[in-house]
Amino acid sequence: MASTIGPKGTAWKAASVVTEALRNFVALPSSADRDLALDLETLRLRSRQLFQNNTFSRAMIESFTTNVVGTGCKCRPTLRLMDVVGLNAEQAEKWCRKTQRLFELWAESKNCDAERKNNFAQLQHLAFKSAKIGGDSFGLACYDKKNSAFGLCIKILEADRCQNPLGSFDSDALVHGVEVDKSGMPTAFHFSSKPTWSIDSYTDTVDCVRIPAYDALGYPNVIHVMSVDRTDQRRGVPLLAPLIMQLKQLERYQDAELMAAVVSACVTAVVTSNNDEEADDMGADEGNSETDSYGNPVNGTAPSLELSMKPGGIWSLPNKYSASLLNTTRPNVNYQPFVESIFSEAGAAAGSSYEVILKNFHTSNYNAVRAAVLESRKTFNRMRNDFISDFCQPIYEKWLAQAILTGLIDAPGFFDDPMKRAAWCGCRWISDAAFLLDPLKETQAIKMQIDEQLMDRDTACAMVNGGEYDVVTDQLAKELNMRKAKGLGEPGSVTKTESFSVSTDDTNESSLN
Repeated sequence: MASTIGPKGTAWKAASVVTEALRNFVALPSSADRDLALDLETLRLRSRQLFQNNTFSRAMIESFTTNVVGTGCKCRPTLRLMDVVGLNAEQAEKWCRKTQRLFELWAESKNCDAERKNNFAQLQHLAFKSAKIGGDSFGLACYDKKNSAFGLCIKILEADRCQNPLGSFDSDALVHGVEVDKSGMPTAFHFSSKPTWSIDSYTDTVDCVRIPAYDALGYPNVIHVMSVDRTDQRRGVPLLAPLIMQLKQLERYQDAELMAAVVSACVTAVVTSNNDEEADDMGADEGNSETDSYGNPVNGTAPSLELSMKPGGIWSLPNKYSASLLNTTRPNVNYQPFVESIFSEAGAAAGSSYEVILKNFHTSNYNAVRAAVLESRKTFNRMRNDFISDFCQPIYEKWLAQAILTGLIDAPGFFDDPMKRAAWCGCRWISDAAFLLDPLKETQAIKMQIDEQLMDRDTACAMVNGGEYDVVTDQLAKELNMRKAKGLGEPGSVTKTESFSVSTDDTNESSLN
């Protein structure tokens, strides 16, 4: 407990309770779970509604999903500790190739999905997107030997499915469907037997099933995809959570501006009358007058005036009426800079530039676009590493353990020695190649780093096209033998010079202005 000697805010102005700027700034102490206990469901529902109906919110989620997951992270088994597993280099390479082919056989089939709808890349896409919309998502490990030789399949669950059983309140041991031990490690998850607000029956959603977090071998039964902001946080927060109010207000402003522009485009003239006493029945719709149950006009009511709105509309006017053209100020010239400033703040809060989110590069020069792409790439790389750690790697390790148990893969000592198990589970995950604004200049930069021994060719292949150097060399060797067998000469080599790369600078700058 902090000492209460002396008034608050004497050392730090930010802690003052008497300053006019901070007098009404009330910050209450609370744990991470308590902060989410009452608000998480509302945040989740509002985030989902914005994703469905708000263009910028949807663009943000889709942009993050495309840049982080893309076409899916590819598995590349790697044995770095060959002395631990007892293999030489040739044996290790052979084992890795076989394991990779078997995993691809499982991952490329829709049998890896419990619903038989998606392959593994599509499951990654669904799990990541669902986690960003709802705060977290879950992958439930299931087994079905009828349709696959491997048996393992993954069931993706939305965040709403994880909840406390009926009658159970949040506590230190159970919060929002997650049980933990004294150290905070999850021990079990509670899921509703059907999706929330199921079409069939709402009552089934309160029927929960308890699933242990880990199986007998220590592998997860539940793959939990989430990003935490505080320690002791058991559930994730939607990506749009801090932006919901701002984006909703912006949506209302955009709708109002759009409606004003539509009305401005339809109304071309204003009709005025010089006779105050003459009843205005021009364009009146008699069907709009108020009637009783028998269809007779109610006393004291008059037909309402309703003019048909259409572009360039022209109406005939009675005597003593005049028309004047309407000078409108729509579209609003300040609309674009205003909304772009909001987009910029929202994108920065999420960790990306709004140019990348909206695919809007025509207003910036080459250097500005490159800076925006590189800064956004930092966030995408971090999110990808987290997603691989949360989703891809645990599923691969569980698949590998099952393949070893069924005899498809031989891995001596896998279940006997934790060190050997960790060595056998070594794996690299290859993602889509990064977007190159200027392939010529950036490829030359990579070539210079290789020549100066600052980068290996395997890393360069991953950066340029998402491939692997050994696969590229194998294919090049096959093509070489094919050309020799058919009597074809070697293709011409391309000489890359710095002078040619520099000469393209002006072109790049002008094309983006």
